[in-house]
This record gives sequence, structure tokens and C-alpha cells, in this order.
Amino acid sequence: MKPLRWGVLGATAHIAGRVLPAIHRAAGNAVVAVAGRAGRQAAAQEVARPFGARVHDGYDALLADPDVDAVYIALPNTLHVPWTLRSLDAGKHVLVEKPMALSEEDCVRVERAAADLVVMEAYMYRFHPQQRRAAELLASGEIGELRVVRSAFAYPTAVEGNIRFDPALGGGATWDVGCYAFDVPLWAFDAEPRAVRARFDSREVDLSAVATLDFGDGRWAVLDYSLEYGPRATYEFQGTRGSVSVRNAWTRPDEEGLITVVTLDGVRDEVVPASDAYEHQAAAFAEAVREQVTPLVSPAHSARTARVGQALVRSAATGAEVDLRRRP
Repeated sequence: MKPLRWGVLGATAHIAGRVLPAIHRAAGNAVVAVAGRAGRQAAAQEVARPFGARVHDGYDALLADPDVDAVYIALPNTLHVPWTLRSLDAGKHVLVEKPMALSEEDCVRVERAAADLVVMEAYMYRFHPQQRRAAELLASGEIGELRVVRSAFAYPTAVEGNIRFDPALGGGATWDVGCYAFDVPLWAFDAEPRAVRARFDSREVDLSAVATLDFGDGRWAVLDYSLEYGPRATYEFQGTRGSVSVRNAWTRPDEEGLITVVTLDGVRDEVVPASDAYEHQAAAFAEAVREQVTPLVSPAHSARTARVGQALVRSAATGAEVDLRRRP
């Protein structure tokens, strides 16, 4: 089987240090080229060395490389859309870090530009066996009809010099850890909420937030996320006859998963062996490319997630509930 050959934009980014080795380990994948920002050539060389990858002088040079089939984009949030579009225009498949975009409209632009190429937002946890097992339990009906999703993702992060806190680059907790927290109820209910309400802290960029999502018919999601407290990484499905709780939702590669099921019949724990979500993600992406199918996290899903993120930001700014059934 010919490997899917990857190039990486933003090779010296912190997240790339976790994702690149996983891509290279995943069956049917190989990292063949990297590019970092200006002035980081030496650091990019260090990144490339373990994979025997070439280093390009700039992102455009990498996109012109005929030996690159797919691009992983690990750039600041505001650069995701322009470089995704340029990558697609160069004929490359694209795995882009979340958020794909900071607006629903930009996600739609990406989807239209993709044509017959695969483009996917990198929600790596969706591919982990733990999450897949939680989804199976939810679909089985064991806990009855889903009524409430509780989701939280938080860890304290140093602020100074960190681009995650630069509002000009799409920084803040909502577009970082928050994306994961509100992605969970969107796939669990497989729907967009009718309305959302959010409260952020009062700083220039949000570091912590609490939010509720109203899915109608007595179905709710309750979220908290933060870059200033933690660690906290969990979600729970509350049904009419029980619950499914995932203790460590965004697991490290060396960390076992733990799922707890509670019903009137009792309590049981299910342990999911440790594995690398990024590796599973790369393997699934390569399969979508080879099979020419829509990936698990589709551009339509990304547009829905971005729309909810926009609504949470708007709600926090106005102090009012935002009705998503009304277009702004």
C-alpha cells in the first residue's frame, strides 16, 4: 500500500510535536516534508530529522511539492482558513487543527473549495476507542433517552507569550478547550441547539466560561471550560434510565480510559486500553482519502460547531441568550 505522504505547515508548533510522530506511526502514512515560520529553519530541521523529511523554506514551497499528498495545518487559529484554502487550491488533502474556522461562513467556504479532496477538522478524541465505546453505549439505549450532556475541559496554562491568549489570533478558551466541550453534545444529540447562553470572565480574552445549550424537548448541555484552572477533562450522558460517564475524555497516549455506566441495575466500570488518539485520527483520515468518503468529522459538522462557538461568544458579549433559529 502506497503511504499517504504528509507535509506539515507550522511544524514547530507545540501541537505538531504530538501529532507528527503519531501520523508517521499510523499505518499507511508518512511525514515527508515540513515548513516552519520565518526564522525557525533550525527548529524545523530538528522536527524533520526523525522522519527523514525535507524542510521547505516557507509554506508556499511546501504546497508546491509534488511528493506531498496531504497537509496538516498547525498554525494559529486565524491562519487556518487562508492556508486551508491555499492547500486545497494546490490539490492537497487537508487535516486542519481545530477550530477549522472562527465562523460558520468560513467553514462553508472551505467545504465548497474542497471539491473531491478530503478536508477535516482535527478533533482527535472522536477517533479514540474510548469515545467510540461511549457512543456505542449511548446508541444501545441502555441509559434510555438522552436528556442532559455535561462536558468540561480545563487546565491551567501560562499566559505570558502564549498565542492562545492573543485576541488578534483567535485566542481564548472558547476556541481552544471550549471547542471540545461543546463538540461533545453536538455529536451526542446529533443536532444544533435551539439557543445558547454563556458567561465568560471579564478579561480582554476569555480564560474561563460556563454555558448552557438548549436542544429543545427537555434536552440540555451544561459546559465549563478554562485555561486558568484544572485539570478537568470529562463528559457525561444523562439518560432517562441511567448515565454514561467518561472520566478522562481527552486522554494522553499512555493513559487508560475509564467509562462508568450507572443504571437502576447497578454500576459498572469499563476500562479502555491506552492508545494514541492522534494515531487513530491519522489512520482514519488516510482511509477517507483512499476510499474517497466523507470523514467522520465532516465540513458540515465543522460549520455547525463554528456556529455554536460564534453564538457563545455573542451571548457572553451581550449577556443574553442567543437563539440559533434566528440568523443574525
